[in-house]
Amino acid sequence: MAGKSKEVIKQQVDIEAEALQAQLLKTTPRRYGNLVRSLSKVEVTNRHNWYGWRLEFEGNDPHGTPFQKIANILNFGSSTIKGTRFISKAIRKLRGMDDRIAKRFESLTDE
Repeated sequence: MAGKSKEVIKQQVDIEAEALQAQLLKTTPRRYGNLVRSLSKVEVTNRHNWYGWRLEFEGNDPHGTPFQKIANILNFGSSTIKGTRFISKAIRKLRGMDDRIAKRFESLTDE
């Protein structure tokens, strides 16, 4: 049962990461064209006994500014730009993931 429960957790984490990536791709401001294309999803493998994904904006724009910095400014705003909270809203959708994992585990035990 322990092996199955780990598999259930991994499946739900994968589903949540895909949904988060899709939401970010959909809501990232398009004015900064290469910003959307710079979004990457990488499996985190350097931590022992841990499973997860890292979503970040990789690379730099033509002026040398990191895309992640641009995304953070667009999300939170600055003294001259109002934040759109597109990252914060996407991350908020992860709330309740524990409950969704528990439901998936219950459906496994019902079988």
